[in-house]
Amino acid sequence: MAAPPTTTQKLLAEALGTAFLVFVGAGSAAATGVIASGTKVAFSMAQLGMISFAFMLVIVGAVYAIGHISGGHINPAVTLALAVSGKFGWREVPGYIAAQLVGATAGAAAIFLTLGRAATVAAGGGVTSYNSASMGFGRASLIEAIGTFMLVFVIFGVIDHRAVPGWAPMAIGSVVFAIIIIVGPATGAAINPARYLGTVFMQDGFGGTVSWAQVPAYLIGEIAGGVLGGLAWVFIGRVRTDAAMTSLAPTDAEPERVSGAAS
Repeated sequence: MAAPPTTTQKLLAEALGTAFLVFVGAGSAAATGVIASGTKVAFSMAQLGMISFAFMLVIVGAVYAIGHISGGHINPAVTLALAVSGKFGWREVPGYIAAQLVGATAGAAAIFLTLGRAATVAAGGGVTSYNSASMGFGRASLIEAIGTFMLVFVIFGVIDHRAVPGWAPMAIGSVVFAIIIIVGPATGAAINPARYLGTVFMQDGFGGTVSWAQVPAYLIGEIAGGVLGGLAWVFIGRVRTDAAMTSLAPTDAEPERVSGAAS
């Protein structure tokens, strides 16, 4: 029987997975801005769809690649939700979040390396933002909370031992695609504190404009939404012992799959 992954291996997996997510996902948004900067074509649903598709594909690939090593959280909101619900040890939380932030920052740096100064000037470095002239702090935070709630709720459902095995990465990637389509036009649909902060740090570091006043709205909304999404699933997904004994539902004694969590 193979030995379980070491802590170092888990943290490196989380850092790399988050870096892939930011480089391809946020990078696709930056690349769209670079391409559109030389034209007068307005941002369209087709462009939003391609960005959403890029996020979906990189999440599917990353979770399949590292899910069996670290669980494939690649999102501090997911890590915190798992810890709050008792599915992940609190002593591992600081290391996971640190690894995710380092990976996100590295992925954002790779965006600037690939696209050059145009990523800062024309594309905002892939940073998500909302129009503060038409949207207040509370509304933006709530929108991010809704999107993150949906993401974490689905993650908890697909890692449950009763779920169809092998489909977690596809389900997670698909719900991210769907969330970005509706939340993207409002707040950019960060739904991931690491993805958000990594691009913010790099955009600021390369001399771009960052709205620091918006940062709390994203962090509060995403963390609160993620934790509530996890707790909501735990509440409605729990199987009573007597129900399990009289139906085809497995008992709570069966081990739960903990890999395949992401965004």
